[in-house]
Amino acid sequence: MRITLSLGGNAAASLRREAESLIAAAAGGVADATAALEQTLRGQVLAAGLGPRLANTWRSRVFPPTATKAAGGVWTVAPLIIQGFDEGATIVARSGSRWLAIPTANVPPRSWGSKAPGGHPRRLMTPMEVEAVFNRDLRMVQPPGRSVAYLLMDQLVAARSGRGFRQATVRRLAQGRSAQPVLMFVLVPQVTLSKRLDIAGAVAAVEVDFPGLIESHYQETT
Repeated sequence: MRITLSLGGNAAASLRREAESLIAAAAGGVADATAALEQTLRGQVLAAGLGPRLANTWRSRVFPPTATKAAGGVWTVAPLIIQGFDEGATIVARSGSRWLAIPTANVPPRSWGSKAPGGHPRRLMTPMEVEAVFNRDLRMVQPPGRSVAYLLMDQLVAARSGRGFRQATVRRLAQGRSAQPVLMFVLVPQVTLSKRLDIAGAVAAVEVDFPGLIESHYQETT
């Protein structure tokens, strides 16, 4: 069965204006919901004490509306880290290694552009990279009876800028700077991430508010 409906004159124009108002309202509601979800997810990360750097990995985009569709999206550029804190996870060493190396603040930063698992920039060097930079092996210290160990770099002096460390060359020692061992990494068998985020809850809250956002924009256009 096929039904053809023809509208003319004022009726057709009225229907066209109504459709345009609905699309504009939907587009406005999508934009508001997308922004609200991004801010909620960023807020969760900050409230969990995970810092602004991880919070800002949440990104959003609102797509230009068409005559039949309005859409937006929210995603993170560090999905594995976010997933770990959303679901909880136990991280163990890869490739048969016994230890996970947790960098301290003394580890030099990497050059920008290096990527870690999850697609986010990796800021700090690995133990192998630290050894290459200082041209010296790290020294492992494990207290008796403890399931933790430490990697230290011997014979370093503090940088004159106060930021980081340098090799203890003759010239630097002559300047009065003293050589010392520096803690670079803490070694642990595994790290357990507790669930600290609720992504599904944030999405559900936005879904509840979404019809009201569309209605609000519709009232503004009519």
